[in-house]
Amino acid sequence: MRVAIVYPRANLESVPSLIGATEELAARGFEVEVLTYSPAGQPPAVFNSPRVRVRSLGVDGLVDHSTARLRGLVRRATWLPDVARARLARGYRALGAGLAGGSRLAARARGAVAERSEPYRCVIGVDPDGLALAHSIARGAPLGYFSLELLLSSELTTAAEAQLKMKERELSRLAAFVVVQDADRGHLLAEDNAIPWERVVLVPNAPPGPARRRPTRYWHARFGLSPEARVVIHSGSLGDWTGIEAILGSVQAWPEPWVLVIHTRYDAESSSYVEALRKGADPRRVHFSLKPVPRAEYDALIDGADVGVAFYVPTRGSAFTQTNVQTIGLSSGKLAYYLRAGLPVIVNRLASIADMVETSGAGVAVEDASGIGAALERVSCDYDALSARACTFFEERLDFRRAFAEVVRRVDALQ
Repeated sequence: MRVAIVYPRANLESVPSLIGATEELAARGFEVEVLTYSPAGQPPAVFNSPRVRVRSLGVDGLVDHSTARLRGLVRRATWLPDVARARLARGYRALGAGLAGGSRLAARARGAVAERSEPYRCVIGVDPDGLALAHSIARGAPLGYFSLELLLSSELTTAAEAQLKMKERELSRLAAFVVVQDADRGHLLAEDNAIPWERVVLVPNAPPGPARRRPTRYWHARFGLSPEARVVIHSGSLGDWTGIEAILGSVQAWPEPWVLVIHTRYDAESSSYVEALRKGADPRRVHFSLKPVPRAEYDALIDGADVGVAFYVPTRGSAFTQTNVQTIGLSSGKLAYYLRAGLPVIVNRLASIADMVETSGAGVAVEDASGIGAALERVSCDYDALSARACTFFEERLDFRRAFAEVVRRVDALQ
């Protein structure tokens, strides 16, 4: 029994629900093929199960590719049949310059097509472009849709987004099941695409449990921090929608001995954006970790912090940075990792998860970055209780395996 997961991005290692989906399907006896890009300069994702095969669609780097470079990636994916490569190249020419505009859109509008003779039990496409590509290789096999990013009709800003949305709406209605992270995001997608609610399966974007507090001195050793230093970590993507500039600007008002560590999920050593952030940061209190680490090392990295910070700030310019960001809910992988590690979290009140964080007592919601200093004072006074409630939040709301069991059941039922 074969299942394919089509994820046309190069950050598979940093998406816990896709890693979990692959591992759970393999554990249930499926042969799982993951079609994805490989990150430039980094090893591909590795799975322990012999039932998992990762097939590279090419090598993807940090910066956005022009459509010409994307066509070059297609040519280098030599394992693809000629007809599939030609179809993909034509698709990128049709999308044209729209895909090159805006880092968040370009990061979510790349893909590839593959064909094979053996039938699949199911082909699962991730996000609108992955769904279109999954349909291209399904050859009659049932489709599944795994929505990580919301692309809503009322927020489309480019012709490329409109084209992606049209395809997503058409194919998501054909999907045997649609995976979304929580009910708020699920209702937005189902209503926008006219998908029957009974096809929606809610699965948080989270690593497997259990939650635990297991402190390390990872960052103290890495940056030579003083023994009393306490670490706030911001892990993952950077950009206006993460509020990172305001977070950096607030550090000078933080109480001692708190410091900020910024860890990126892409290799950002040569990023001009990151260089500008560095120039405005106090090197005594802000430290940059600009190369991704293998998944096996990521837990120690998060465990080495004391608090996790994550802001979600809707911005115009792309459909992916508006409601998709504001209604973050249980789709934030970084927050899931923080909470599993027992880190109290600080979030901005505009993000939809803020109410859950505050009512659960797992952290503090602030109006804006100027409130982080006071939030850290509050965390310091009640750290152990907040940490314990962070673990409880994870166990009660972010149990990936329990939620994904329904997806496995639906794949099993397909003919």
